[in-house]
Amino acid sequence: MKKIAYSILFVLSVGLSACSSFTEIEPKGKNVLSRVEDLDMLLNYEYRQRGFAFRTVMLMANDILPYTENIPNLLSAKEKSLTGILATWDESLSEKRASLTDADATYSECYSINAKIANAVIAKVDAAAGDRYMADRLKAEAYVLRAYMHYIVVNLYAKAYNPQTAADDPGVPYIKENEALDVPCAKSTVAEVYENILADLETALQLNSLPDKPINTMRVGKAFAYAVKAKALMSMHRFPEALQAAEASLAVNDFIYDQRPLADGEFVRPKIDCQEDLFTMFFERPNIHAYTDEIMAQFEPGSISFNHFPKIDESGFPIGLIIYGVPGLTMWDNNEYYMTTGGLTTVDMYLTRAECLIRSNKGDDLLEAMNVINTVREKRIDPYTPLSASDPMQAFAYLRQLSRTENWFSYRNFVNLKRWNTEDAYKETLRKNLLGQEFELRPDSPLWIFPFPQNAVNYNPNLTQNY
Repeated sequence: MKKIAYSILFVLSVGLSACSSFTEIEPKGKNVLSRVEDLDMLLNYEYRQRGFAFRTVMLMANDILPYTENIPNLLSAKEKSLTGILATWDESLSEKRASLTDADATYSECYSINAKIANAVIAKVDAAAGDRYMADRLKAEAYVLRAYMHYIVVNLYAKAYNPQTAADDPGVPYIKENEALDVPCAKSTVAEVYENILADLETALQLNSLPDKPINTMRVGKAFAYAVKAKALMSMHRFPEALQAAEASLAVNDFIYDQRPLADGEFVRPKIDCQEDLFTMFFERPNIHAYTDEIMAQFEPGSISFNHFPKIDESGFPIGLIIYGVPGLTMWDNNEYYMTTGGLTTVDMYLTRAECLIRSNKGDDLLEAMNVINTVREKRIDPYTPLSASDPMQAFAYLRQLSRTENWFSYRNFVNLKRWNTEDAYKETLRKNLLGQEFELRPDSPLWIFPFPQNAVNYNPNLTQNY
């Protein structure tokens, strides 16, 4: 079955272009997507590609060091590479990033998934022969998938949503199934992108066909649809509605993966079937990623991850010094603990719920927000002691710390930090120390917006940079 699905993907990829609907591929006069079962196989995609490594995103959030880069050489280079610019947050070279970005795996992968899977299903499912309830489910999955891919892209390549400016802020193309084959895509504004995201999600949810429990976490279910809605509304500063969506997601799936048994045994988290994952998009993490002192400092003293996750022992072989030119780095050594670098989890919804409750500025809601935070902490901290907060800012500080450590190997830390930077009460200047040199990233730095890659810009003149 999987081989058939990949064959369909290959056929679709033959006609790949920036605004293609990818719906008219009919080898030998016969449409290969004429049955609902064909479209179902098309959605059996493995979201484990290079595009979901998010290394540059995690580098910008100061979660990791540049992957396998010699830091002394990076800092002393007369002409900085793209990695050097990002690692040192060199705002003076922000404009240069575009010319150094020939391609971008995340950008390509997100739009490829939209074109070859989501839009192909949406375009073909109504006319496909087969079970109509299944057809509605596949259509709903595709709309959610399209919304989520655009959510990732707009958060990386455009400004964070600001209610005062979003209607004018340039965003990204929102590619639908009816786009012309031979016309370069126009950019939507940031507000228009989010309006389309919410419209796609509403269409999906109105079909009332998404399963509570999908066949695996690489297929879209109801809890994930509500989770994407919650994240989009949170970005739009529509916090009461985001709270409702997060609670709807948790009503379907509120499971939290309990780390406490891992402290005394093998540190394992399932690859695709962890119930905590609402949607899995992962990158096979090599063991030699090095994590920054700043992100490690965010873990609480009793953190099970920090204290029990297997680390590389450099006593016999100084791998950190050899690869990175830096001794004593934190490099975790585990091939069996899989986190969804590009997906969402139930914990994302707990954190969303907690943040919305904090923002309500009501006494009972503040207490409940801390209960939510402690619900997660109880399965992450040993020994566990509940926290309490006397005011919203203290509660938010606890939320921020927990969010940083829950999302430390994903794109989500970057998105949250960027989102908080739109508000004076929550914005933060990031600081790092590399071999004694201090660097900082301002909340309004253009570096928070990644450049469109040259292979896309050269094809589409509408893709002017957004910073």
